[in-house]
Amino acid sequence: MHAYAETDELAQLIAQKHDLLSKLQLLSRRQLQLSGHSDHITDLMRVVAAKQTLIESLLNVDRQLDPHRQCDPEARQWRSPLDRHRCSQATRECQAMLDELKLMESEAEDRVRANRDEISRSLQTTQGSTVALDGYASTSGPVHRIDLTAG
Repeated sequence: MHAYAETDELAQLIAQKHDLLSKLQLLSRRQLQLSGHSDHITDLMRVVAAKQTLIESLLNVDRQLDPHRQCDPEARQWRSPLDRHRCSQATRECQAMLDELKLMESEAEDRVRANRDEISRSLQTTQGSTVALDGYASTSGPVHRIDLTAG
């Protein structure tokens, strides 16, 4: 095992994490576009399923990063200062993407909740109209027909 194996692996895992978070951002933006619109529920469910797959991959990468978190960053041997800088920059970008993803997720939940409440109110109004019509029909008695044919 060469001197740079640890930092090479760390850089590769950070790059994977960055890639997964970038894809999650795209899907989360799509989810925001679709959330709150009940006519896009099938598309929304596809986006959520795709996000779940990416989240599972992200959790796997994060588990692989665990041993690296225990190491002193100053003790790591990098191939070059540029490699260290790139990994550090990617790590900062990952954190920024995670923060943005949390905000988008919260906004999507709010939109879905608002849409759910609106659908519920609409159903209640429809049910109220149906109950009123049923009540009217049951109290109006039999319908009387008048024969207007000349006899």
